[in-house]
Amino acid sequence: MSASGEETPVLSEVDGGVGLITLNRPDKLNAWTPAMRLAYFDTLEMFASDPDVRAIVVRGAGRSFCSGADLSIIRAPDAQSEAARAAESRQYWFPLSIGKPIVAAIHGPCLGIGLQQAMFCDIRFAARDAKIGAPYVRRGIVGEMGITWMLSRLCGVGAANDIMLSGRMLSGEEAARIGLVNEAVEPDQVFERAMTYARDLAANCSPLAMRTVKLQLYHDLMDEFTPSFDRSERLLDEVLRGEDVKEGIAAVREKRPVRFPGLDPQLGSTGALPK
Repeated sequence: MSASGEETPVLSEVDGGVGLITLNRPDKLNAWTPAMRLAYFDTLEMFASDPDVRAIVVRGAGRSFCSGADLSIIRAPDAQSEAARAAESRQYWFPLSIGKPIVAAIHGPCLGIGLQQAMFCDIRFAARDAKIGAPYVRRGIVGEMGITWMLSRLCGVGAANDIMLSGRMLSGEEAARIGLVNEAVEPDQVFERAMTYARDLAANCSPLAMRTVKLQLYHDLMDEFTPSFDRSERLLDEVLRGEDVKEGIAAVREKRPVRFPGLDPQLGSTGALPK
C-alpha cells in the first residue's frame, strides 16, 4: 500500500538478473494514471542504475496489461495539470532511453497509452487472445504521446492507418503477423516466454553491448544514414578497446559461459534522442 492507503501502482522485484515490473491496478485493468507513470519511470530508472539488473520485463497484474488511460481522470488541461506535467521532466518515450533491454509480456487488454508504452519496450510477447488496439477515434481523441510515430515504424503506414483510423481491436496473433509484437503465444505462457527471453539476455549478452545497440537503434531511427554510419564506426572503436569483447572471444575459445560484468550505473541511460 502507498502512504495514502491506495494500492501501490507498480510492483518490482529482481529475479536472476531480470528486473520485473508489474503494473498493479488489477481492479481497474491497470488503467494508466499519473501515479502509475511516476512509479513506472522511477522503477525503470532504479533498474537502469542497478548493475545486478541486466534485462527488464514489464507485465500487468490480473486480467490486463494496461487498458489505457483511466477515463475517470481525463479532463481538459488546466493550471494544476500543466504544472504537474512541467514538474515531470521524463517524457512518455522515456523507456527508449533506458540502457537495458525491456521486454513486454502482454495479456488481456493493451489499449491506448497501454499500447504506446508496450511499443516503447524493446521486445513484445503477446497472448494469442490479447486485445490490442488504439481506440482513440472512437472516443473523439487523436493519437497521443508518439504512438503514431512508433506504430508506423513497427508495422508500416498501411497497418498503422488501419489501426488508428478504425480504432478496432487486434488479437495477439494478428499483432504478431503485422510486426506489432514479436511473437504470439498461448495465454498461460506469455509471462514465462518473456522471462525466458530476458534471462537469456541477462546470462549470455554483454550489458555494455546491449546498451550500445539500443542507443544505435533508437538514435538511428531519428537520424539520416551518414550520421548513423559514423556513429556506428565510433561506437565499434570504443567497444573493441573494452573488456567485454575480450571476454566474449575468450569464452568461445575456452568453450565456457560468458562472464560479462554488469553495466556501469553511469551508463544506465542511452542519452537524449536526436531532435
